[in-house]
Amino acid sequence: MTKQQSLQQKVLAFIRENRLVKSGDKMVVAVSGGPDSVCLLHVLHGLSPELGITLHVAHLDHQLRGAESDKEAAYVKALAKRLKIPATIESSDIQAYRKAHHLTLEEAAREVRYCFLAATVQKTGAAAVAVAHHSNDNAETILMHLIRGTGIKGLRGLLPFTGLKIDGWELTVIRPLLALTREEIVDYCAEHNLQPQTDSSNLSTVPFRNKVRRKLLPELESITPVSRRRFYGPLVPPLPISTL
Repeated sequence: MTKQQSLQQKVLAFIRENRLVKSGDKMVVAVSGGPDSVCLLHVLHGLSPELGITLHVAHLDHQLRGAESDKEAAYVKALAKRLKIPATIESSDIQAYRKAHHLTLEEAAREVRYCFLAATVQKTGAAAVAVAHHSNDNAETILMHLIRGTGIKGLRGLLPFTGLKIDGWELTVIRPLLALTREEIVDYCAEHNLQPQTDSSNLSTVPFRNKVRRKLLPELESITPVSRRRFYGPLVPPLPISTL
């Protein structure tokens, strides 16, 4: 079995174990242009005949990084065209939304992004939106919950699927890559010469998640190399529909 087949089979097993899709479903795939979402799209495209699903790409330009953002949108459009997958590509002024609603930049970006994804799901008649969270994201999320203070629910981290309520719409979010590591994803993209885009904002340690990712987790792993894996346990059933 090749690395490609091994990774695809790992994702397929995770999808089936958690019953994330059913034959005949249309899935919106959130694609930023970075390694995680590009891997997600490419893997789901490869598995779509076996799963019996169709895909629709969704990309939102946050208008935060000028030419870099434009390049990402162009990359996603070209990738979707190459894979023969229809795409919805839009832009939104996140800074204006942030100021109008008195939010942090991260909060504003998340709200606008999920409203866009919910609208795309409604417009296309899709069953859910697939996002590219993976096991490293899960470790970061649990650590963030611990630092901020949490109960048992927070220790569960990210779930295979979650229900959100957005502007009165119920949106199902699925996470097919949750069993993969960031390293596996990067290797997959390199193996397939996908050439995903690099978001320079991920290099900043100002956002809380980036501090955890770039400072805290590496420090923990320097103490014990298996520290990150200690956050990965049996996945529990998702919570009921919640608000954004």
